[in-house]
Amino acid sequence: MDALTLRIGEFEGPMDLLLHLIKEMKIDIYNIPMVELTHQYLSYIHSMQEMELEVASEYLLMAATLLEIKARMLLPKPKVEIDEVEVEEDPRDELVEKLMEYKQFQEGAKKLEELSFQRGMHYGKEASDLSTLQEIIPLQEGQVTTQDLWNALKKIARRNLDKMPLQANIQHETHTVEEMMDSILTKIQENPQKSIRFDKCFPSFHRHAIVTTFLAMLQLVREHKIRLVQHVPYEDIVLETFDKGGAFSE
Repeated sequence: MDALTLRIGEFEGPMDLLLHLIKEMKIDIYNIPMVELTHQYLSYIHSMQEMELEVASEYLLMAATLLEIKARMLLPKPKVEIDEVEVEEDPRDELVEKLMEYKQFQEGAKKLEELSFQRGMHYGKEASDLSTLQEIIPLQEGQVTTQDLWNALKKIARRNLDKMPLQANIQHETHTVEEMMDSILTKIQENPQKSIRFDKCFPSFHRHAIVTTFLAMLQLVREHKIRLVQHVPYEDIVLETFDKGGAFSE
């Protein structure tokens, strides 16, 4: 077979060169004719030496590997046992495995390069100025957010699950929002501190009672009859009346 015409320096390494030779010679990568492939590879190495170019050690190592495989192909092949069946070991198997792995990486790199080129054809939109669409209202000291209320409600729900027996007779309790509003105000007024902890406002841990009580709290805050305060971050939320002074949460 005539030697192929190759451009010096166009390959990234010996594996890249081997894949190019296999493609140009139109041979089956799973049935490599080692004599022809080794001849073409050595011709490339010699052409580099004739041009007085320094041959990288990795190219020389691959040349030695090809010569070794070529020599082993001429010797009787050792047999290995697979599923109690003896088969001849192919000296080319390791080379083929490495070539296929390198080919996969090569194709992946090419795909990433194509995606990078396509991305370069698009222009990104500059960030929009949304300052006119937002209104920043700083919370006063001790004031709570809706997230604080939601976390407190989830804490009540978890406590409900922990106290729920494995078997129980469920009795429906009916509470109106107005009744719970009066109940909350009464509990606050009866306390000398004119305040009550968030979790102490719930008469029971049934779902209906929890929801109704929570709606009653929100309505009292809306009517400016109580305020919700958290004196220390992450501690219990407290319901207070306005005669204690300070800001309120809506």
